[in-house]
Amino acid sequence: MIINRFSFKFVLLLMVVLVKGSLSAQSTETKAQEDEDAPKKKVETKMTEVVVTDSLPASELLTRAIAWVKEENVKFQKKGGTSSGSKAECMASFVTKPKELNPQVDYTGKILMKVVIEVKDSKYRYTVSEIKHVSKSGKVNGGSIDNVVPECGSMVMKDITWKKLKGEALRNAALVVADLKEGMNKVSTEVKTDEW
Repeated sequence: MIINRFSFKFVLLLMVVLVKGSLSAQSTETKAQEDEDAPKKKVETKMTEVVVTDSLPASELLTRAIAWVKEENVKFQKKGGTSSGSKAECMASFVTKPKELNPQVDYTGKILMKVVIEVKDSKYRYTVSEIKHVSKSGKVNGGSIDNVVPECGSMVMKDITWKKLKGEALRNAALVVADLKEGMNKVSTEVKTDEW
């Protein structure tokens, strides 16, 4: 068998290309596998906004935020109100129950959410997060509204019921935001004090 120079170079070049191609394919596979193995960060449903005010000092905004946290509301309850530094926070809870006469699932309980108000001069930022459903019985907990399947399982709470409950939770969060914005517009001297 006679191999001339040209065919030897051609075969050598072909081998180099094939080896290089297989190595790059392996490195791509390794990167794709590493991406799949990495834990995916869960996206949390949050309602947040920075609201700019007319040259109000941070102290006045903090006073308004604390007053809002302490103020009672007929539609929902606020519990665990705290303030530190330049922020005030609390847990808002709504009572929820099925609207049908004989529901498939009795998910009666509460929808809870964390409300944080941070203040700076001339602006404040609110964040409504950690929105979840907790049932009264403890057997039909939906958990975080970010769950695709409720904590209690899809056999206990059907998909359509879970979607309705998640929608209700988001409407309640919007209610909290509207009430918060209204409360932050009240001058701290307008806020009722408990006089007896």
